[in-house]
Amino acid sequence: MVSWSESDSSKHTREYVSSGSDDGRMQLPATTKDSDFEGPENGMLVLCHGHGKLAERHVAFEGILTGRRFLCCSEKEGRDCGLVQWIDPAWPNTLENALHKLWFMYEESKRQRNEDNLMNSFAVHNLTQEKNKLQANYEKLVEDVNALLDAQQHRAEIEKTDAETKKLQEKYDTMKNLATAQASVIRNMKLKLAEERKKLQIQIDELQKSVEETYVKLHESNVKLQESNLKLQGIKAILNE
Repeated sequence: MVSWSESDSSKHTREYVSSGSDDGRMQLPATTKDSDFEGPENGMLVLCHGHGKLAERHVAFEGILTGRRFLCCSEKEGRDCGLVQWIDPAWPNTLENALHKLWFMYEESKRQRNEDNLMNSFAVHNLTQEKNKLQANYEKLVEDVNALLDAQQHRAEIEKTDAETKKLQEKYDTMKNLATAQASVIRNMKLKLAEERKKLQIQIDELQKSVEETYVKLHESNVKLQESNLKLQGIKAILNE
């Protein structure tokens, strides 16, 4: 279970800051589409120092950077020049901690889902192998029973003693009972496999629901961040008057 204590949150505050590349340039964070802040930056006329092109506007969607707007190199074909200019300042520590925990919970949910899917795959694989073995045994028994019936029909055409007929009948009854028992086991295994598939589908549905709920929470958090940013801009405008 994720701890929400202050000591634990401060420990991991910077975990989702993008690391630099090998040549010292800052690695761009993941982004999300925002119709209010996208395309080339025409207002500030910020040019990337490597290509002389207008910088592009993006909104970060990664860890504690989530919701922050920034400008970066707009080069699409070749290598970008490493331009990263933040429009929004770093979030307060409390907000960064909250963002960190949300992303940590999301990653934990993905990891747990992958582990559950892997375990379920192993279970289905083992059940399938067991079913195949039972099916092979059943088919072998059917062949034996058919062979026994053929032998009985062939021997019925010739004279046999009562003892031989009795032994053959007993063997036939035994094989028939075994075949019936194996058929019953296979039916039970098929029912068990159907139940397992149903349980797996329920788990998958629950995991998908969990991911959707997490995404909704992240979206609501992003909306709140945007509202906070608008309020901060309003306060700055008042102070600058």
